[in-house]
Amino acid sequence: MNILIVTTGGITRIFRNWPEVLLAKALAQRGHTVRAFTYYDAKSEALNTRAENIEGVEVERIAPNGWLTREFWNALTRAPKPDVIHIQHLRNQFAFQAAYYARRENIPYVVTPIGPLHDHYLSLDRDKPLDTEPLYHNLIWSRREILNRAARDGRVKRHVENYFMHYPVHHANMVIACSEHERDIWTKLGIESETIPLWVDTSFISKMRDEKFPQEFSRPVILFVGQFKYRKGFDVLARAMPDVLRDFPHATFLFVGHSPIHRRELELIAKKDGTSEHLRILERVSEEDKVRLYNSADVYVLPTRYEGFGLPPLEAMAAGCPVIASDIPVVDEVVQHEYNGLLAPRDEPRALAHTIARLLRDETLRARLIQNGFETLKRFGENDLVARNEKVYERVTQKATVAA
Repeated sequence: MNILIVTTGGITRIFRNWPEVLLAKALAQRGHTVRAFTYYDAKSEALNTRAENIEGVEVERIAPNGWLTREFWNALTRAPKPDVIHIQHLRNQFAFQAAYYARRENIPYVVTPIGPLHDHYLSLDRDKPLDTEPLYHNLIWSRREILNRAARDGRVKRHVENYFMHYPVHHANMVIACSEHERDIWTKLGIESETIPLWVDTSFISKMRDEKFPQEFSRPVILFVGQFKYRKGFDVLARAMPDVLRDFPHATFLFVGHSPIHRRELELIAKKDGTSEHLRILERVSEEDKVRLYNSADVYVLPTRYEGFGLPPLEAMAAGCPVIASDIPVVDEVVQHEYNGLLAPRDEPRALAHTIARLLRDETLRARLIQNGFETLKRFGENDLVARNEKVYERVTQKATVAA
């Protein structure tokens, strides 16, 4: 099958566990012809090559210059006609043109949005989208609705963007949800979807299980991996530090992520609470060093307020690092309380601190969570999940053939 993947920056040589690169490489290994159109960024080490072959995947990178891009349209129309197009991410600026092209050429296409509540048209607050009911009525599905709303408030550009962003899911032959929670949202919007979770490169991680991060830290080590955004809850873990340190006065809180603005806030929280000497920040690490950090940590903590899926818990499980995460939808489909991790109430630093201390004190609990984490990874096996994507492709192409 000739498959075209249209995404943002997710197919690179650098980031091994991004969903698109794992899917693309696995499809190529199974004998498919796989091409990918992704973002070009001259300033990015990962995205500054215009064209390259990554383990059998032909990648072409194009500058994202808005929702209507001549360069991208030219790439679409000159490329070999695919049997199916797979669009990744709602906010992908190539998505509208790819979907429009697919419909014009009668090519079936599927969309993997990865977290509908990342959508600022659907959520009042993208940092805390679970605090309020999604704004289902706010999405624009038709050009007529653009005109109706623009006539009322004059915000033409905003309404056009709303339409461009949601056109692909509205007309898709199938939407692939990453979780049952996400699928429920699409159902409420009247869009047919199927749930296929994401996965990680467990073989790469497990091969490095005995490798430790070269820098020594005072133990125990509590690890955070993720962007320094409020949605990720970095501030929740920062505010939990004093309570953990009362029981474990030598603990190190290791934050791996980046954001100049929010890094300063993280440092200010630690300074205010008197925990600065226990805070360590690593802004960018290689994929190999990230695995070594999981291997070196006593616990991985995901204090998130919302996840489209959440791959780090699976990375931590593959590395044999016990997991603590927020008790929220989507995350609770991966982390099962008391089985393969511990779930703590969302946005409650003291409860999070109590959960961390409990895990650090209980070696039997720790060992059980680690072992069950290894078992959990069998539910997220690449072969099974890629095969499920293939079945979706086969189903939509068969329907398109019958319809033609």
